[in-house]
Amino acid sequence: MNKDRGSPPGILDFPCDVERLPNGNTLISDAGAEDGSGSEIIEVDPGGNVIWNYHDGLRFAHSAKRMPNGNTSISDTTNNRVLEVSPAGEEVFTSDSWAGGTGTLSDGSHLHYPNDAHPLPDGRILITDRNNDRCVIVDRQGTVLRTVNAGVKHPHNGDLLPNGNLLIADSDGNSVKEVDPAGNVVWAYADPANPLAWPRDADRLPNGNTQIVDSKNRRVLEVTPAGKVAWTYAVPYFANFYDADRLPNGNVLISDQQHHQVLEVNPAREVVWRFRNYRPIAPANERLLNTSFKIRGANGAPEHWMLGTRLSEGGGKLVWTPNPKGQDVPGLEYDRPGALCLQQKIAAEPGSLYTVSAKIRTENVRNMTCVQVAFLDEHDGLIQDVLAAPKGRLFSGTADWTLDSFEAEAPPGAVAAEVRLFINGPGRVWVNNINCFC
Repeated sequence: MNKDRGSPPGILDFPCDVERLPNGNTLISDAGAEDGSGSEIIEVDPGGNVIWNYHDGLRFAHSAKRMPNGNTSISDTTNNRVLEVSPAGEEVFTSDSWAGGTGTLSDGSHLHYPNDAHPLPDGRILITDRNNDRCVIVDRQGTVLRTVNAGVKHPHNGDLLPNGNLLIADSDGNSVKEVDPAGNVVWAYADPANPLAWPRDADRLPNGNTQIVDSKNRRVLEVTPAGKVAWTYAVPYFANFYDADRLPNGNVLISDQQHHQVLEVNPAREVVWRFRNYRPIAPANERLLNTSFKIRGANGAPEHWMLGTRLSEGGGKLVWTPNPKGQDVPGLEYDRPGALCLQQKIAAEPGSLYTVSAKIRTENVRNMTCVQVAFLDEHDGLIQDVLAAPKGRLFSGTADWTLDSFEAEAPPGAVAAEVRLFINGPGRVWVNNINCFC
């Protein structure tokens, strides 16, 4: 079976959870391509050969854990479920079966964007339930046995420690917290002098230190119980590291999302193993095409433009409306947190100045929408965080057609740029006559 984007299985797009297996292979959870397709779990041998994969129905899978029985536990995030599959790809458990097939937990809630699922030795499951701002321990019937929130906001990758405490990456709180069974925070790391920026993984190491993935600061830290930094691995590019596992030999296995790769780094900070077989799903056109949106593709979308749904959390769609001349033009309708884009990739040259213009119409935009230019490097990775990318006016509320324009200089290392209509949060926005000139 092929990925729904039409490319062969095993192409790594956006790595999340990584795990070195006892057989020396590496298990990787791939969230998929920008258009929301292609999420899968892959097992790669030391030579970089994909020897196993599972992708049936997955949408932005965040985590994969190989269980003692040989099965694989998966957090299927956008589908708001956790599941277990056999080596043959048979689904042997799914949280969708809870409460008569509704997926409801015993406390009346439903998983909402679970980004990590740890099967525990006694059969329970520890789930980091991100959009419910909590970690929960449940049995396989969906009975909630323990809930931990401790004031965390959009947490990632909770771990149950041997002492019964939970270690949680409090991502939007820019801290790491250890919480005891009574709900008390007994240890935390958040250094005002050296602040974390969106930490998404934290592991307690055998020496008592804590390893932290500091995503937007493009680094992995090891800190002592007293909060002193004992070791750091950082890169000079925007990486958005997601997960890091300390291996028995002292090396660290790291998922680098923006560069579509998994790295193994030794204590001397040397890369000793790398897996990267990425293939872009969209070409970089020499110039922006179909700027008036008169040509539609077979799927009904404007030709040369792609609907970017990887970060849309399962929501959003393309919508059309007449412009002042009566021609239908495209837009975005969105109904939740997260982000949705209509985008096209063009070639870029460092130092070149680009002038971007478009007419925008909005309707009930709760947060913000804009036109932006996201520059990419030679590895098709974002050069900076999308929220910091050059952009025009930030629109909200309801507004009739408004002309917007701005300039964006391609930074060093840029080889391409994604010109985007971007919306963050609920609302509707349309675009007319978008242009990008150098």
